[in-house]
Amino acid sequence: MQLLRTIAILFIVYYGFKLLAKYVFPFFLKRWLNKKMGQFQNQGNSRFNDQQKAEQFAKEHEGEVKIKAQPKNNKPESDGLGDFVDYEEVD
Repeated sequence: MQLLRTIAILFIVYYGFKLLAKYVFPFFLKRWLNKKMGQFQNQGNSRFNDQQKAEQFAKEHEGEVKIKAQPKNNKPESDGLGDFVDYEEVD
């Protein structure tokens, strides 16, 4: 009786997985791909809109010059680099 039950369970699992692989997995894969394609298109559209806004801004402000002063740092540039050791190669 246990052998028959085990064979029935294996049969159900095998054909259940076969059914899932044939109908359910492609459905979810198709939904996921459509979602990713939509995100990709929205990203492309937003970049295109940003580029148009940048071109319009450049046309409106053509010839203007803005200079931003950077704050002076009194810290040495080698602050977190450690000690420098000068060495010579010996042949």
